[in-house]
Amino acid sequence: MGFYVDSGSPRTVWAPVDTVTAASLYVGQLVKNDSVSLNGMAPLAAAQSTTDKTGLQSIFGVVIGDNNYTKLYLATYGQYQTGQATVASQLARVKLGNSGMYAAGDTQALVRVAVINPNTVLRGNIYNATVGVAPTLLTAASGCSTAGFTCNANDVATVANMCTCYCRTGTNAGLYRVVLGASTTAMTFTTLWPVAPAIGDTFVIVPLKIGYSFMNITYTAGYLGMGIDNSKTAATDYFGVHVYELDLREAGKETALFAFDAIHCSTRALS
Repeated sequence: MGFYVDSGSPRTVWAPVDTVTAASLYVGQLVKNDSVSLNGMAPLAAAQSTTDKTGLQSIFGVVIGDNNYTKLYLATYGQYQTGQATVASQLARVKLGNSGMYAAGDTQALVRVAVINPNTVLRGNIYNATVGVAPTLLTAASGCSTAGFTCNANDVATVANMCTCYCRTGTNAGLYRVVLGASTTAMTFTTLWPVAPAIGDTFVIVPLKIGYSFMNITYTAGYLGMGIDNSKTAATDYFGVHVYELDLREAGKETALFAFDAIHCSTRALS
């Protein structure tokens, strides 16, 4: 669940959990510490405007562990760590011995973070708005030809030449095509399907393509940055990413292999 480093993280570090926002951090969550309002790692929020020009966030890394001896879990979101600000809450923790710059007896809550830079390749799960919810399965209903079909509503309107369609069942099963049109129900393609889809054939569409893409992250309150959001349009609010591979073969296991553009690893928020 969430994001995982495929390759290229320059190092892993221990870092404190922000106690200003009092947010919990989950393994697989994207995090930042890019503002004078934060005193530790906090969840990366969904992008605001094109290449997050409103949010101006600087991505630090992805959580890969914590220093709790007795691990904390939520059934839906997995292992997590919560910042502890008070003396009593820190002393109540049963923690592992710390390492690096943090003394073995330090009582504060820490997370282990894999640092992200523009060369870091991540694999992220793709969800329909909420973590654990798979992208909508689309079924061809009419207008079937090698150039397209109509279907039930996609999670979000496609953006011309910025979305990818995968055929799950039918004579074109296993094939990917970049979507031409801008619609939730009328899917058209410049690169034709080898065989005209038939009514009842099934597909899935994501707002990503191989190469430079527009991508946003899940925005559920309290669980920001735990996956790629399939319900966000690839037109208005997004991070710029470089996609290397999509795997849309199985419902609930859709993933993208990608790297964030260098602009999101800068310190724009503090400049």
